[in-house]
Amino acid sequence: MTTPNIPEKNLPLEKELPKAPETQTEKIIPRESAPSKPENEKIDTKTSTPEGSRFGSSLRRKPTTVPQAQDEITVKIEKIMEEGMGDAFSRMSPVAKQEFKIKGEETARKIRSLMKGTKVKAKKIFNLILQWLKLLPGVNRFFLEQEAKIKTDRIIHLKKTQEGLIKL
Repeated sequence: MTTPNIPEKNLPLEKELPKAPETQTEKIIPRESAPSKPENEKIDTKTSTPEGSRFGSSLRRKPTTVPQAQDEITVKIEKIMEEGMGDAFSRMSPVAKQEFKIKGEETARKIRSLMKGTKVKAKKIFNLILQWLKLLPGVNRFFLEQEAKIKTDRIIHLKKTQEGLIKL
């Protein structure tokens, strides 16, 4: 069996790819003199997205949360929570200190939101404080429960005095 004679085309073995344009350094152009984009220019969604695009949200970085200014009650709650924690806090590593501090601030915000309600749930406040205190290494569980109870009582007393001031 013979194959028909097919003329071979001169095909290169490797396909030549178009060369990428040379990268240029971007020049900073003042906003006033910056040229406007032509209307028919397409926008590359991989590198830049127009404002209001639904695709742009996945490419943008999430904004970092800026701590809000704390009200007077939140500051008082934090003061109550930090009382008597000096020795245990000083024995912690710097990383553990930072974690303990962040968790404490978060706990204070949660307690503040619980206090805004008409009924204060002491058990929830107690559990929040206890969970925060459990981050302390090498402290007796019963001591932690006792400290959480004392701090809960002081916070509830703070709520009662706050209500007394409001009624006057």
